[in-house]
Amino acid sequence: MSSPSPSEGVRDGLRRLDGYLYWQAELAEARSEATAFCETLPWLTTAERRELEEQYTRARVEMSKAVTRRIANRCVELRMEYETRYRNLRRRTIALSLAGCCLLLTVGELLRR
Repeated sequence: MSSPSPSEGVRDGLRRLDGYLYWQAELAEARSEATAFCETLPWLTTAERRELEEQYTRARVEMSKAVTRRIANRCVELRMEYETRYRNLRRRTIALSLAGCCLLLTVGELLRR
């Protein structure tokens, strides 16, 4: 088994960095939403506000994880579906091309007689 090429390593690192940055933005957005929500409840004590912000953020993060998993799973399903369709289309195209070549060769042979 060969080791990945440097360009594959770079691509993998960039994908990981992109995922990390995406998730950090998601966490920041969840915290921001939690703070904005708690600001609509002025009667909360500081401890209550902190607890509610943590619970809201946790719930929002769990929802984001679930949505991200669903999207990732659907991407895998679509990729498999499209790869299957592509393989079938390629087989049909090759078969039709071969049939066309055989037909041309046969017609050419008949015309030479």
